[in-house]
Amino acid sequence: MGASRRWRPGLVALGVAGAIACAGGVAWTVGNAGERQPVLSMVRPVVAGEVIEARDVGVVRLGVDDATQVVRAGQPDAVIGRRAVVPLVPGQLLAPGQLGDAAGFPPDGQALVVVGVEPGMLPAGLAQGQRIAVVPGAPPGGRGTADADAEAKVPDPVLGVVNAVGRRESASGKGAVTVLVDAGAVRRVAQMSDPRVAVLSTSVKAVS
Repeated sequence: MGASRRWRPGLVALGVAGAIACAGGVAWTVGNAGERQPVLSMVRPVVAGEVIEARDVGVVRLGVDDATQVVRAGQPDAVIGRRAVVPLVPGQLLAPGQLGDAAGFPPDGQALVVVGVEPGMLPAGLAQGQRIAVVPGAPPGGRGTADADAEAKVPDPVLGVVNAVGRRESASGKGAVTVLVDAGAVRRVAQMSDPRVAVLSTSVKAVS
């Protein structure tokens, strides 16, 4: 049996997470800077391309340095009924550039892929924005006498960032996880038999 392939979860996951973070708009630093004023923030996750509803949005009072980069609480019409250009997560302040008529997502070089996961294999608490590894399950027929050949055909794990989670609707159904991955990894995900999802810790280190 040849040497198993090495993959670098730290480096790849950070790259993918960075892509979704950059697509999500500015990173906010708030506190005592600037005058405290009511602004709109997300209270529910909304995937790119979805229309934002009133129940998705809340009001918080924050001190911001540049009020032109946020949506004030008195401007709900600028948000409600508009489409999210990028994925939006709870607690995120809304900025004008995150709203539009069509999604500007996924970023160049990235792709969204839907992974069907068997009942009981979807991690509890899985949510948008988490870094995960899509791991191949046992190959068709299990590990038989041709163990080495089976291993050679099993795709490597694929790292990505959760964009949306759909729980199964029945005991016999599958859960659906929409994942942002490198565009070149889409075929590997499609080739996986009985895929599993593993949530990655922020302390994952690269394998040397």
